[in-house]
Amino acid sequence: MGHKFKDVKKIAYEEAAGQLRTGDIMLGSGNYMVSELIKRFSDSMFSHVAIIVRWRERPLILESVEDDGVRLVPLTHYVENYENRHAPYNGELYIARHRELAGLGNEDARIGALVDRGLDLLNRKYDNEEIARIVSRIGLGLGRHEDNDAYICSEFVEACFARADIHFRKDDRGFIYPGHIAEDARVDALFRLL
Repeated sequence: MGHKFKDVKKIAYEEAAGQLRTGDIMLGSGNYMVSELIKRFSDSMFSHVAIIVRWRERPLILESVEDDGVRLVPLTHYVENYENRHAPYNGELYIARHRELAGLGNEDARIGALVDRGLDLLNRKYDNEEIARIVSRIGLGLGRHEDNDAYICSEFVEACFARADIHFRKDDRGFIYPGHIAEDARVDALFRLL
């Protein structure tokens, strides 16, 4: 998986920032322990997925992460100061765009519905039991997906896109991983951030 991202052009954040649109997709290929597990067990080069939201001229990331749950952070958080460690994200960051949203502006109802869903879910937290279930299903292949108010990153992105009437494929157990979103035929690779 990930073939359409393999030879994508690489551009600096400063150049990329002006090209980003609300509804674009950020995909991470992290070098962290949990990231490596996700990539291995999902058979994908991707371990994280998030949604770009432009506020004024600033690109923000709407995402769900293990320690914080659903949050909104500046994209520069990934590029310059990931998790307040004064270093960039340890991995590669890619930007993609869903074809059904490609020509839409921030005022479009589908974009609004997508963002509204993400904002409605802000501050949803993971609890330790949910983290254990997520690790078990990713690492050991146990169980089936159950709808609840906790989200791994790809579940969160899927829930937001569903509000724009866009649905992504899940595996036969009902789970969705970053690779499912990246490999959707309607998702185009744009570039890799340097």
